[in-house]
Amino acid sequence: MSARRHNKRYLVYALTSAVVLGLLALPAAAQNGSPARDPVLPPAGLQHVKQLTIIAENQTIQIAPGVKVPLWTFNGTIPGPIIHVRQGDEVQVTFVNKTPIQHSMDFHAATTPWNVWYQPVNPGKSLKFSFVAKYPGAFMYHCGTPPAFMHISSGMYGIIVVDPVTPLPPAKEFALVESEFYVTASASDTYQPDAQKVLDVRPDYVVFNGIANQYQDHPLIVRAGDRMRLYVVNAGPTLFSAFHVIGWIFDRVYIDGNPSNMLQGIQTYQIPPGGGATFELTITQPGLYPFVTHAFAYTGKGAIGLIKVLPAK
Repeated sequence: MSARRHNKRYLVYALTSAVVLGLLALPAAAQNGSPARDPVLPPAGLQHVKQLTIIAENQTIQIAPGVKVPLWTFNGTIPGPIIHVRQGDEVQVTFVNKTPIQHSMDFHAATTPWNVWYQPVNPGKSLKFSFVAKYPGAFMYHCGTPPAFMHISSGMYGIIVVDPVTPLPPAKEFALVESEFYVTASASDTYQPDAQKVLDVRPDYVVFNGIANQYQDHPLIVRAGDRMRLYVVNAGPTLFSAFHVIGWIFDRVYIDGNPSNMLQGIQTYQIPPGGGATFELTITQPGLYPFVTHAFAYTGKGAIGLIKVLPAK
């Protein structure tokens, strides 16, 4: 390798390291004025019929400091609401479209005919359907109206967690959705989604739960010795996630979140766009542990947060 090429590679490495370390040094409040999205997994509840109302509505959302983007949302947030059910539950969905264009629902946790229930719903209309959550796991849901890449990159996605029939051991549980934003500055104070950037795979931001870097000043908090369970979905629409916790190793990784698909002692696990995984770890030493996508070209675009481990009681 020539000295020039070596120096160039070293410079790229140094810049990447500086970006990551710099992001960790900055408080999230200085990076983003938006409140952090609560990542705690809500309880599934005991009822075997879960009734969901999902509303498609337009919202202007700040995804990074000073970057306000008019986006398409489910229930006004990005990602949409965290949905938590149990294997065997019937999920009854009422989808309402309050936007001026067509939208739809696609649940990866469902086994149901696409041509019947996942079709576009016209503005001002609604659609009701149901499915039984037959498989446990961490699944994506999203708008599938063409072009689906634009609807997903503009905010219409979320996570549904399906608990197995045999419950997993108690843990501190969190839900994280990784995704990409592609935007262009407009003449006003806002940015606009950029379809060409999506097609070229040139993301401006890669984030967890809709806001760049939000879990630095608002870390996930556990105590030393607590079992921690992270349900992670990669909404994409295009990039693979290389999910990693700096300073620890995963005790178990459940592929797609299904306990039947278990790996042990994993450092980094790749999640495809549209896929999910569940990560279990028990950190025994107090301190700060960043979670990132280990595809470091994208970490500095916002896909970094902290786990804060307090001393054991």
